Amino acid sequence: MAPHRPFRAARRSGVSTFESVLVLVVLVIASFAAFQFGLALIVKQTVSHAATVAAREAAKVSPADADELVCVVNRILQEYRLEIGDDMSLVLEDPTAAIPIEQRGTLPCVPPATPVLDLDEVRVTVCLSLTSGPFVNILKFYGIDYTGRTFEISSVATKE
Repeated sequence: MAPHRPFRAARRSGVSTFESVLVLVVLVIASFAAFQFGLALIVKQTVSHAATVAAREAAKVSPADADELVCVVNRILQEYRLEIGDDMSLVLEDPTAAIPIEQRGTLPCVPPATPVLDLDEVRVTVCLSLTSGPFVNILKFYGIDYTGRTFEISSVATKE
């Protein structure tokens, strides 16, 4: 049996290299996916925080000023180099204002129809395109594509 061992080793000489390459490819794709989804979750949480803070600020003043809310949201999102404009919009809904729905930014943003706001409530909706800012569409070639997708996050506050 001793003569067969060198023959087997010669036949399997490239197998471990091939297996290593396969495993590395899977690990690299998994690492990119973890990075991409982690970044998306962090930005989504920050946009949610910005919408909540903007809704609280809008509830303090009657009628609320959409331009001031844009400054609030931009200040919170500046660390991600995001601002209200082409790739992000803010919609202010205030039932008692002269203009009940105001939008800033050019990204189409439709606030939710429900729940219907009471007269003492305001709603701020922030919409963010996932093809802008810090988002890296790394996994586009593997079927996970952010193109054309948006975060639409709303927050309601009761007026003081």
